[in-house]
Amino acid sequence: NERRSRRLGIRTSMDFSGMLIEAYRDSDQLQQHAVLETMMNVADVAHTMQSFNVFVKWNRRLFKEFFVARLHGRLSFDPSENWYENQIGFFSHYIIPLSQKMSKCGVFGSAGSVFEYFAKENRKRWTEEGEEISEQIIREVTEEVEREREQQQEEED
Repeated sequence: NERRSRRLGIRTSMDFSGMLIEAYRDSDQLQQHAVLETMMNVADVAHTMQSFNVFVKWNRRLFKEFFVARLHGRLSFDPSENWYENQIGFFSHYIIPLSQKMSKCGVFGSAGSVFEYFAKENRKRWTEEGEEISEQIIREVTEEVEREREQQQEEED
């Protein structure tokens, strides 16, 4: 019974009838898919692998998005709690490994190491400066959102 002896995984799947489906004809196709998926993941968090100023700019925008979502009941946690620490964890457990994966895939040649360099440099700077920056972001966003809410209230009245 060959069907049961084959291992299921990324390359081989099973349809609802129990028939095996070969998702990729060869390992090159599988590798291309893996590289594309990695690039899409990097695109989602690209601000973490650029200059520190770009990272801080988009980090502030992300915080504001979370803060407003919390105010409207769309977020179950308060983003201002542990923002600084959570960013370090995000770098250590997701961004740095992702940047290393991007570097190893070789699609950008020697330039691929730039992702890892900026990710590590941004984590280092955030560790040194991020606590103060976080406090500033939280204070400014809180004030900004309060002003926007007041303006909206005045316009409605």
